[in-house]
Amino acid sequence: MATSQRIWRIGAIAFLADLSMYLVWVAIPYRAITLGAGAASLGLLPAISAASYVLSTLLSGRLADRISRLGLARFGAVIFAIGSLLVMKAGSLGELMLRLPAIGLGMGIFWPPMQAALADEDRTTALERNVGLFNVCWASGKALGFLVGGSLYARFDADPLFWIGSATMVMVTVLVPRPRPEAGHGAEPEGDDDRHVSPLDLRALLITAWVANAVAFGIANTMNIQYPKFLLEIGHGSEAFGLYLGATFGSQMAAFLILRRFRAWRLHPRMLYVVQGIMALAVVALSTLRALPLILLTAIPIGLGLGFAYHASITYSLVDRRTRGRRAGIHEALLGTGNFLLPLVGGLLAAAAGDLRMPYWVCGVAVAISVGGQEVIWRRRITRPLSNARS
Repeated sequence: MATSQRIWRIGAIAFLADLSMYLVWVAIPYRAITLGAGAASLGLLPAISAASYVLSTLLSGRLADRISRLGLARFGAVIFAIGSLLVMKAGSLGELMLRLPAIGLGMGIFWPPMQAALADEDRTTALERNVGLFNVCWASGKALGFLVGGSLYARFDADPLFWIGSATMVMVTVLVPRPRPEAGHGAEPEGDDDRHVSPLDLRALLITAWVANAVAFGIANTMNIQYPKFLLEIGHGSEAFGLYLGATFGSQMAAFLILRRFRAWRLHPRMLYVVQGIMALAVVALSTLRALPLILLTAIPIGLGLGFAYHASITYSLVDRRTRGRRAGIHEALLGTGNFLLPLVGGLLAAAAGDLRMPYWVCGVAVAISVGGQEVIWRRRITRPLSNARS
């Protein structure tokens, strides 16, 4: 199979994998609510799944530099498909929580080796273009998962979402291509994948992007986990929820399309600071808005911020061929940590204060702290040639 065909095939896999995952994650909070979950319990859901996700991404990232990346990704997809059905069959909130780690485990095994395999496919200067395509594909699947999931839940309840999500992930296992016979994980980089990376300090830029992306994913999952209850309180149902998150992740996809061609952002992290600040203002504004058209307007800056942070994080993680599996694992582990931490803290504070606006204020504060930390990292960098910044 030609390189371009394999890259498009990996893009199709990314689309289907996120479509599957977010169909299931639309179903999970609503199923939990029907089983009696409040704000604190809803905040625990991503924490439980993320615990297994974070640990498995760190392990699979290291394994991906040693064994077949694509075989490892296929194994993760199988675990997710089985885990989704186990969660569907849960008869109580406690049982649902006990089964959630299987979902995190499957995705944690799947994503780092798949990302590293994508970067292996083209040993020329096409890394950023291929990553851009990959990002557009998974973001499209994510947006469609929320849009379709909200609509299906409003008509059929949660079970069809679990079944369709599991069946879609089975399709992924079939589509994963065979590894290339010549694929190697420890070779020196070929071509000039690094030419668009700022020579100021790759390591400082990498860590800055990791931090920004971790907080951005925490914001995204706060929307996923906490926002359904807030919307119900102000008179909007699951279709409005699906429409809002579909618009958010559609905006994220638009950011990926822009960043696939626009590379000036690499030269300095302060553009990333601006995007994060605007995103934080939009999230805080959600705590005050009631009209659906105004709510939908906030999806644009939030989605653009999510796209910018993710693109920076994954691109810097994959630059070095020798460590791209491990760095992809760290990238996923950090976003997984943010993914559960912000909804958890926001949910606990909302329960303690009796105020459902609390999660969105927590997100705003988290961005402010994050940007401050990123600037400290940037200012303390040691300027050195790119070739010496690979640790």
